[in-house]
Amino acid sequence: MKILFGVFDWGQGHATRDLPLISELVKKNEVDIISTGRALAILKNRFGKKCRYFDVPSVYPPYPKSSLFVLKFSVSIPRMLSDLKKARKISEKIIASGYDIIISDCRYDVYDKKENSFLINHQLKFKSPAFEFVAENFLASVMSKYGAVIVPDFPGRELTGELSMNPRFNGIVEYPGILSQLKKRNLKKDIDYFFSISGPEPQRTIFEEKILGQIENLSGKIVVAGGNPDATKKQERKNIKFFSFLDSKKQEEMMNRAKFIVTRSGYTTILELSELEKKNVLLVPTPGMTEQEYIADLYEKKKFWHHVHQDKLNLEKDIQDARGFSGFKPRWKTKESIKKILKIIF
Repeated sequence: MKILFGVFDWGQGHATRDLPLISELVKKNEVDIISTGRALAILKNRFGKKCRYFDVPSVYPPYPKSSLFVLKFSVSIPRMLSDLKKARKISEKIIASGYDIIISDCRYDVYDKKENSFLINHQLKFKSPAFEFVAENFLASVMSKYGAVIVPDFPGRELTGELSMNPRFNGIVEYPGILSQLKKRNLKKDIDYFFSISGPEPQRTIFEEKILGQIENLSGKIVVAGGNPDATKKQERKNIKFFSFLDSKKQEEMMNRAKFIVTRSGYTTILELSELEKKNVLLVPTPGMTEQEYIADLYEKKKFWHHVHQDKLNLEKDIQDARGFSGFKPRWKTKESIKKILKIIF
C-alpha cells in the first residue's frame, strides 16, 4: 500500500513519537512523509532512503521569549490560518498523486477522503479560556476531515486527562495506548542526572541556559542532551557531559542509565517516561504552554511526577522534592499499541 504520513514540527515530539509506527509501516508499505524543519531532519536521519520526503512549510509557531504564549497565540491566529491554507494547497497536489492511506500527526493540511484519513492527536480540548472557544471550533472543523482520531493513551485517559475528553468527538476517538520510540533496557544505572532539553525556540535555548547555570552545584555523573539537531557540539568537563543532540538510540541509552531525569512535560516525553517506567523525574513545563502546564499539574496531583515552573527552577531543592513519586506504570507498552493502531488503520 502507498501511505502518506504528515508530521507536525513544533518541537521534536511529534516526529519522535511517530518513529515506531512509521518503522512498522515501512516494512510492508511504501511510505512518503510530509514535514519540515527539525522534525523532518529527525525523520530523514532515521529512515533515510526507506521513505520519500516532502518539505512543506507548516504553521507559524507563536512562541515568545516570555511566558505570554496565550497572548501571542491569539494575535497570531490570522497568520496561522493563512499558513495552513498555503500548506493545504501544496499538500493537496502531493495527495492528488494517489495514496491508499493518509496518516497525520497534527498536520491539519494532510488529509484525503474521510474513510482513508487518520489523525494522531492527544489534545482535543484546550485549557486556556482566552481562546478555548475559537480553538475548539477550529479543531472540530479540521477533525471532521478524518475517519478516526488516534489518542496515544489508554481508554481511561490516565495520561491525557481532560485534554482528550471532548463530547464533540465521541464515536471517532480511539485510545490504543502509549507510543514511544524508546524501550526499557536492563542497563547499569550509572548516570546520576540526565537533563533532556527539548521544545521549540526560543524557550529551548532559555531552558538550556538555565540548566547549565545550575548543574555545577550538583555532584555525581551528569549528562545533558541539548535537543538541537542543527548543532553537533560535544563538551566534557569534570563530571558533566554535554551533547547538542542525541539520536534516538543514545537518548534511549541515557534515559535507561539515568537515576534521575529532568525534562519538559511535553506529551511525547511523558510517553517515554511511561514506557521506561521512570519514577525519579522533575518536569519543567515550557512557559505559557497551557497543555504542558495542565498535564504537569495533573501528574503532581496523581503523585506520578513532581514539577516546577521554569522561572522558579532551583535544581538542588526541586530534585529533592521530586524524589519519592510513583511514576506511571502503563497497562501495555508501545509494541502492543502499534498492533492496535494497525487494526484501526487497516
